[in-house]
Amino acid sequence: MDKALPVLLLAMVLLGACTAPVVQSQRPLPTPTPAAASVLTPDTNTEARPLDPIIGQLVLAMEVGNDEAPKDQRSAFPVNAKQLYLVVRASDMPAGARLTAVWLRGATEIGRSEREIRESIGGARWIALGFQSATPLPSGEYSVRLFLDDRFVDSVVFTVGSGRGSASDQTGLVFATDFSGSGTIQAMSEFPLGTTRVVAILTDVPPDLQEELWSRWSVNGSVLTELGPDELRTAFVRSFTLQRAEPLPPGLYSVQVFAGQQPIAEGSFLIAGVTPTPEAPVVGNAVVEDLRIVRAVEPGTGVPVGARVTQVRGPARLYVAVLVRDLQPSDVLEVVWERAGQEWNRQTVSGLTLPANWVSLPFDLPAESGGEPVEYSVSVLLNGTLAQRVPLTVLPGA
Repeated sequence: MDKALPVLLLAMVLLGACTAPVVQSQRPLPTPTPAAASVLTPDTNTEARPLDPIIGQLVLAMEVGNDEAPKDQRSAFPVNAKQLYLVVRASDMPAGARLTAVWLRGATEIGRSEREIRESIGGARWIALGFQSATPLPSGEYSVRLFLDDRFVDSVVFTVGSGRGSASDQTGLVFATDFSGSGTIQAMSEFPLGTTRVVAILTDVPPDLQEELWSRWSVNGSVLTELGPDELRTAFVRSFTLQRAEPLPPGLYSVQVFAGQQPIAEGSFLIAGVTPTPEAPVVGNAVVEDLRIVRAVEPGTGVPVGARVTQVRGPARLYVAVLVRDLQPSDVLEVVWERAGQEWNRQTVSGLTLPANWVSLPFDLPAESGGEPVEYSVSVLLNGTLAQRVPLTVLPGA
């Protein structure tokens, strides 16, 4: 019994050593740092899309004002014309844009006019592209083509020597039975049957004219003769005498005066005995097929973009888009704005040749200050006849 006790005590000590917890020292772990929050902010540097340049109207003129607006809208020029302008109604033109007018006689280029826009243009304004010829332009048909940054925009056809220019701009050609070089000229446009002598008198001869003068006489469309000038009697006046021993044939005569190979004057007279058959008036085939008010058009083509506008709150930039067919230079389009039944604005377009195309005119509509909506209407007249009309309601400003 005494020997068993030490053994028992030793066993208990060993068992306690095996079951007691083991404590180990640990290094403290660092406290984790939370990741920085990622905050997304909207991009405030959005670039606004610039407006496309708008070419609203092309006009030909011989004179422009200080604001470059045309003073004498034309589709024909006198034979002594040297200075011509293509005047463009433009808006939303950025700085650096370049307008180029290419002047043509038939298919032959006779000159170019270029204009770079130095400062951007917001509202509509006139831009004049001048063309100056070293010598008077000969009679015939011409055209001018407009390009914006080398991209074709539109063209205008015109004539020189048609006699539709201002009378004060033309070299005068009158007819008489005699001319002594002094006194009053008894000008005539019709001569009696049996006339044997007609004098064509050229007044206001350009003082710097160097080329040789000569005249071509035709009767009823056939060339009769060509004559040189009479002896010089008065400064700046030259005459050409057609004289026959027998009476001149009755009919409608035309006379052209040339300086070298360039015509500078023309006129006509009648010798009684026949009644010339008047030319049948040219009946235009132009029609207006559509009329829309829109907020935007395609640059260069004028094609309307977006839905029709029937109600708007001013101020607003609007476009009147007119679809025309078979338009000729002699046709005149008029866009008339009426406010509350009263004419308020009128825009005129002529001198265009368009088989089928849109003609679009920009218009800046001001705000209405009253408390009630105002009824507007836009009408299109073709050669003075109402073609189409659309209504527009303008709401008072906010």
